[in-house]
Amino acid sequence: MFKRHRFGQERFFLRSGIMRTIALAAVALWACAAPALAEDITVLYNVRPPYLVESGGGVTGLTGSPVAAAFKKAGIPFKWESAPSARQMQMIKDSSGPLCAAGWFKNPEREAFGRFTAPIYQDKPSVILTRKDSPATKHTTTDGLLADPKITVLVKSGYSYGAFIDERLPKAAAEKSSTTQENTGMATMIAAGRADLMFLAAEEGSELLKAPELADKGLVLANLTDMPPGNPRYLLCSRSVPPDTIEALNRAIAAP
Repeated sequence: MFKRHRFGQERFFLRSGIMRTIALAAVALWACAAPALAEDITVLYNVRPPYLVESGGGVTGLTGSPVAAAFKKAGIPFKWESAPSARQMQMIKDSSGPLCAAGWFKNPEREAFGRFTAPIYQDKPSVILTRKDSPATKHTTTDGLLADPKITVLVKSGYSYGAFIDERLPKAAAEKSSTTQENTGMATMIAAGRADLMFLAAEEGSELLKAPELADKGLVLANLTDMPPGNPRYLLCSRSVPPDTIEALNRAIAAP
């Protein structure tokens, strides 16, 4: 009986040793697959809960955490750098070094100057943020809303709202007002009556209304019945980031 027990233990330890060897080999393969770069990749971010949140010297959140995990899993050194979202696209265009920006939508204009990874997060359907007394609350569809010339839509300069909204905004009878303000500033403008509404993802809207400066401002979120599923968000990189690095990140994003 003792011999059988000892044999079982030996077989267990042998199996455990094999599993450890396989795990170490997998880590080594990731390391070997990671392209060597002359310098760390800089990842641009702008604090934007719940997507990008500063935490413990790094960045977490719905897009921040998957980005950090992908770089670490792929064995690619990186560093975070804060930059206003309005400047990030120009920085990607002008960069002579490896530079990425976290959590952006993909569109043809951006594909012309940058490289996108696989999606890192899928948004919930977009909603509108508006005032309780705004005429926007009388509309239940996006097309009906944008056909109303009495409504002013606040849009962020250089920003994409996804193909569904981007295609409709230029044709809208509703007035468009452009700003470089971040979301909190835009919501404040709506509360002050300088515009009637803004588009944003549902999870972002819920987080935005928790801001103390927006409390008791009469702001609400409203759904639109024709709004499609939310947009995927990506890591957008400059052309200085080589394709094999993008592929390594894509493998890491896809890995469980």
